[in-house]
Amino acid sequence: MTSILRAVFAAALALGIGMSAQGQTAETPPGPAYVTTYLEFAPSSVANATTALKTYRDASRRESGATTVDIYQEAGHPHRLILREIWQDRAAYDRHAMASSTAQLRTAVKPIHFGDLYVSVHIAYWTSPVKPSGANDAFVISHIDVGGMNVPRLKELLDALGPASVNDAGLVRYEVLDEVPAHPNHFRFFEQWSSEAAWAAHHASAHARRFRDSVTPILGTPYDQRLYRLVN
Repeated sequence: MTSILRAVFAAALALGIGMSAQGQTAETPPGPAYVTTYLEFAPSSVANATTALKTYRDASRRESGATTVDIYQEAGHPHRLILREIWQDRAAYDRHAMASSTAQLRTAVKPIHFGDLYVSVHIAYWTSPVKPSGANDAFVISHIDVGGMNVPRLKELLDALGPASVNDAGLVRYEVLDEVPAHPNHFRFFEQWSSEAAWAAHHASAHARRFRDSVTPILGTPYDQRLYRLVN
């Protein structure tokens, strides 16, 4: 995140700019929109769900403003999936949210999905340079949230973790995402490593351990970190 954007968000928080009754704020930050959709099905419905998600993915990738639309399946729990999307900006995503591809997906999974779809939209807080992908890459997606008063402390910890992780062996991509404007105290990590061993080595490193030890006392919910595979 640039220093200008950080200053804007800090000013907004200081002025007490909050959510309206509809859950929206007056200002939507510029830049790409990172969208994460969590899905969960009965094991017997996974095949049908995956077919519907692939149809959605392929149609969405052809829409204007689409940068990334991928499907991930949780390791050890194949009935849990994630849609990861990056759109050119929030306006592009808002148009997509009204597109036929989105409506068709909701119709297709409604009878088999456990409850309504959980969708969260983020901006980039910090991202690493992206390196070439490999066939055996491991993907890790985490959710972190803290009370509003602890956001400045969390950002201090994130500002140290990101740059310290850039040169870790096997790092392909590391994104720290902030759920602004809806929940600026909610963050998600998207990590891509060349192998599960590289991911495990990173989390055993001094800087990763320091982050976990420091963030645990201020968490609002348990640290939620899960391993995924890319669905082709």
